[in-house]
Amino acid sequence: MNQVKEKKFLIGITGSIGSGKSYVCDYLEKKGYPVLRADDIAKNILANDLQVRKKVIKKFGPRSFINNEPNIAYLAEAVFNNADNVAEINSIIHPPTLAAIEKEASNLFVRFPVVFVESALIYEADFSDMFNYVILIFSEEEERIKRVVERDKVEASAVKQRMKFQLPDKKKKQHADFVVNNDSTLNELCVRIDSVVKMIETLRKY
Repeated sequence: MNQVKEKKFLIGITGSIGSGKSYVCDYLEKKGYPVLRADDIAKNILANDLQVRKKVIKKFGPRSFINNEPNIAYLAEAVFNNADNVAEINSIIHPPTLAAIEKEASNLFVRFPVVFVESALIYEADFSDMFNYVILIFSEEEERIKRVVERDKVEASAVKQRMKFQLPDKKKKQHADFVVNNDSTLNELCVRIDSVVKMIETLRKY
């Protein structure tokens, strides 16, 4: 009898800032699943890819880097106050980031049947098609703002400014395959994630 080839699933985890998606990814790692964090990959590319560095400096000026290190504070101020600048820096960083995710996921599939990718911009950057399924971690805006203010020690206005460039959760819900509400305790969030992962593991067998 021929052995059925095991399906490999690439699962996206998304959610607006402060939704709790990073906590979910930490939990999945503790459960033994590999998680690729798009934001970390993008930051590494920004810091180390010379072609990306040249493009960023050309667009945003020499202050974008200090001693060959990204000037994150300057870039955040320069980028997140202007929709065109957000689109511009995304056009520079997203292509190599997606290529790196595909390469790392391919390497991980040698040992793992399911790989998760955390990214806040799966729909904004239009790369949901690369995933078998996308999980949206959802939390009400007021609660998300409160979490980020406490976590990052920033003003609520700064959080709202960043939210302006993210797709509203109402629209994300229309596209996501699974929606996990983060509206009670962390234990309950973990229970809900376990339920979704169990469904994904079942789907992988058919």
